[in-house]
Amino acid sequence: MARRVVLLAAGAVAFSPSAPLAQPRLRLSATATDVETDKEESCVSFTVPVPASLTKAAYKTAAGEMAQTREIPGWRQKDWKKVPIGVVAGAVGAQTLKSLAIEKLTETEVHSAITGLGVEVVGQAQLVGDVEEIMQTFTPGEPWDMRVKIDIWPEAVWSQPWDDGTLAVEVEREAKDQSTRDKALEALRERYCDIEDAPADHVAREGDVAMVDIDGYLRDENGNRAGELPIQGAVGGDDLELILEPGKFLPGVVEALIGKKAGEKVTVPVDFPESRQYREEQPLAGVKAGFDVTINAVRLRSLPELNDAFAGKIRPGLTLDELKQEVENTVGGQEEDKTTDTVHKELEKALAERLTSQLPEALVVESAKQRFAVMLAEMRNSGTDDAALKQMISPEGFQKYLKVVRPKVVTELRGKLAVESIGRSIGVQADEQQVEEQMELVKRQYEQQEADSGAAFNEEKAREKVTYELQRVAVLDKVRDQAKITYVDALSPEETARKMGIDVDNLPPEVQLG
Repeated sequence: MARRVVLLAAGAVAFSPSAPLAQPRLRLSATATDVETDKEESCVSFTVPVPASLTKAAYKTAAGEMAQTREIPGWRQKDWKKVPIGVVAGAVGAQTLKSLAIEKLTETEVHSAITGLGVEVVGQAQLVGDVEEIMQTFTPGEPWDMRVKIDIWPEAVWSQPWDDGTLAVEVEREAKDQSTRDKALEALRERYCDIEDAPADHVAREGDVAMVDIDGYLRDENGNRAGELPIQGAVGGDDLELILEPGKFLPGVVEALIGKKAGEKVTVPVDFPESRQYREEQPLAGVKAGFDVTINAVRLRSLPELNDAFAGKIRPGLTLDELKQEVENTVGGQEEDKTTDTVHKELEKALAERLTSQLPEALVVESAKQRFAVMLAEMRNSGTDDAALKQMISPEGFQKYLKVVRPKVVTELRGKLAVESIGRSIGVQADEQQVEEQMELVKRQYEQQEADSGAAFNEEKAREKVTYELQRVAVLDKVRDQAKITYVDALSPEETARKMGIDVDNLPPEVQLG
């Protein structure tokens, strides 16, 4: 008869009581024998010898539970302790009673045996064998050998060494983006612009600077003042400097000031959006407010030319060529960092392909569940309505998601397994000082972004992630030193579009590539 794996609870699920019942606990004294570890399959199999006294006790416990939860002809449920075991077996079926008894044994004996193995297990244990064969070999009151299999945390089994000189990857080098450099210089011009008082009759225009007093308040349906705003500091005050660029301040305020003169006063009604995403960024979400704005002065703002004089305003003695080089160092360094990240990811994929060890399904599913939860949270934050989310949060919805992300999840898990294995073999660990520095940054980021959400800061989990990421970078840097990296230039947006078969020469005017 072909052997197959049977889930421990599979045979008894249909007969499980609707609620947990208080039952005498069985003795926890199991020992695993005939232990076989399969590193390729990432599992361990073992036999749990169950003495006759325990098979008898488990069967009796199962009978008592059934008598308490099922209707037994000729007996009242309150007299369940008096119902003979044979009567219970006749009412619910001997196989059903055996199945529940085996489940009771696995809850105690298997757990006890696993504890003694000293391995890190993943998922649930399974009985090995044909269902009918398992039932036939189990006899209450007689010794029983329970053969069990359970997945364990995988070990890296290599099809070929990672450091044999044949590891090679092709990496697309991060394209040099001139627009990023131009934007950096433009931002410096904005920061070090020239400002002078405007003539008394000057009409404010886009790009000018207005010195204003802003008084914000709640408004009623008629537009009248109805009370104070929940917050004031960020949306009101006296003698504020406001650059007149639409979209840079409260909705409609800048637009109302353009075309006005110093000394004028405007009232601007603002209905703040109600969306969930906006609420997280703006505490006035959903509020109907009014703002009385008094223009105290208008100042002219002009951007300086890009020359040595401008560079000298940033730092005495700095020349324009030196300034451009500093911008290049900063932006170019960011592009190089992105290229390095790409190198690391490609190396992880290449390393993952050299592993032959199988990943336990429970590990893959758990990782996918974490991704699924993050995706749903991001969708909720972006404004997806609850009805749409509810349709996705179902076993069927998760299975569809799992099918899509499985290849990516498996590759990433195998890559992580490879990195950890290499780290142990060559003795590379995260630098403790760097760990502490990164933890300080993580804590600061939490205080700035997450503290108000009420979510507790899990320092242990954060430290684990920080430590692994630093070790990962250190290990992959070592791997890169022994691998062949071929760099290719990134395609331009137009080249990418052509490669995808898009007729870029006949695109509508409103379609912009990039």
